[in-house]
Amino acid sequence: MTTWIDCGVLAWIDEKQYREDETVLVYFKGVSLASMAEGLSARNRPPFAYSNATVGDDWGVIVHHMFNHDDYDGIDYRELCPEGAELMVFVPNPCVAKAHGPKAYHYQNGQALSCIDYEAPDYVGEYWPNTMAPLITAAGLDQENEIYEEQLTQLICDHLGLPPLDRDTITVDRDLVASCY
Repeated sequence: MTTWIDCGVLAWIDEKQYREDETVLVYFKGVSLASMAEGLSARNRPPFAYSNATVGDDWGVIVHHMFNHDDYDGIDYRELCPEGAELMVFVPNPCVAKAHGPKAYHYQNGQALSCIDYEAPDYVGEYWPNTMAPLITAAGLDQENEIYEEQLTQLICDHLGLPPLDRDTITVDRDLVASCY
């Protein structure tokens, strides 16, 4: 299942398909691009695309592979979100083999605030916080709608003030992309 997030991010890479099912898109602010890239690289997920460095309260964007050749564990993004920082992480295809829908995670000051499962976006559990659940419920999105994933993602982006992805401000490391495939 390819979502509109995949299509937007991968359009910058090339006309070819680069295993879009294993791409993670991270919006970040309150932390530098260098710190994010360093943190991801230390976890064997070097970014292959990123926006220019952020200034002030602006959001930056960084894109990395979900897995590395030998490591299929997830990343604990709380460790990449120090005091004063905020992250919004979109995982378009968390489990391709089981065809699960996208997931999104909102972090602030090292804490997970919202864990949004696109298959149950208003779910809130003891170990699954979702401060955006009331917003999502109030929007009344129809999960049967063909563009539901796009609508939910747009709702999240609008709520947090995330900028649209802009090809002109994204740098892609084509050598890193090629080395992964």
